[in-house]
Amino acid sequence: MFQNIPISQIKNDTNLSNSFLHVELKKLSLNCNIYNGEFCLDSFNFYLINKNNNTFSNLFTRDLFQKNEHFFTEYFYENFKKNYNNFKKKDNVFVLGSNAGNNYYSNLLQFLPRIFFLKSNNIKIAINRNSSSKFRDFIRAIIVSQNIDFKFTYLDDGFYRFTNSQMPQFFDLAKSVNILRSILIPKKSEIRHKKIYVTREGSSYRKVINEADIIPILRSKGYTVINPELYKIDDQIKIFNNADKIIAPYGSNLANIIFCKPKTDVCVIGPSFNKDFEKPFDKRYEYLAKLNDLKYSWIKADTVPIENYSEISKKYINKNILHNSNYYANLIVKVSDIKSLN
Repeated sequence: MFQNIPISQIKNDTNLSNSFLHVELKKLSLNCNIYNGEFCLDSFNFYLINKNNNTFSNLFTRDLFQKNEHFFTEYFYENFKKNYNNFKKKDNVFVLGSNAGNNYYSNLLQFLPRIFFLKSNNIKIAINRNSSSKFRDFIRAIIVSQNIDFKFTYLDDGFYRFTNSQMPQFFDLAKSVNILRSILIPKKSEIRHKKIYVTREGSSYRKVINEADIIPILRSKGYTVINPELYKIDDQIKIFNNADKIIAPYGSNLANIIFCKPKTDVCVIGPSFNKDFEKPFDKRYEYLAKLNDLKYSWIKADTVPIENYSEISKKYINKNILHNSNYYANLIVKVSDIKSLN
């Protein structure tokens, strides 16, 4: 069976400690523990298992709500051993990873901050194959700015065995936000929309289906309609950083509020999240707002069922959750609630 090793034990065990590189981001005096050597993981959870059957939950759990219990069942262990020799193999890789469903919130806040601890040259960067070209281009620009030679290697579904490779730890949200703000906020920007409405037009779910009714009202109040899908990530950062007021339906593009100036007014249009499996969504952006000292408010919208779910949603989301969660629905908001906004 696998044995989970706490951080304190790593520090006190010379062999374990030697399996990690310790890279400091001097700007923040922040250390990153990077597993260096041979290990296995799957391209959904990115939960590292080393060749001695050790795991390190404190370092390689990418989300507070990620459940790791199944890794410690006898059923999983037996299947792991049985299929070990069939795992896909990669060598000399820095496992940055990315969200299997190409979710922007997860890519930005869970995976990306770890790229700033890459120090090895002539290495392959592992990300999921379905990562957007926009995210790949953003990673590429960051690495090139550090004068590091690299190329991407792509992960598909399933388990991988890595040799001579590196896997950086995941950070909690507060540290991730601190890393991204300290490095990515530009000193100057020519994009100056002070009041923005962020549309989810073209998204699979949580589109505001009566936007045609509310956008004229918002424009009359001085709001510019922004569709983040039309902007590069560095331009999205500039847009959110320059805004004083933001209105947006609940969605992963709101991860960009981490780049806002303190006291920015953020109003989220969203549904009620009442089910246990919806807890990860309930306070997600309120927490980011608190980290950044933003003014946060919420407009409750009614939900409208979706008839056709995206293929990627059907692939990665439990069918029961997909059909019964307000997260996977569209929205309709009261026009009077929009009229009351400044």
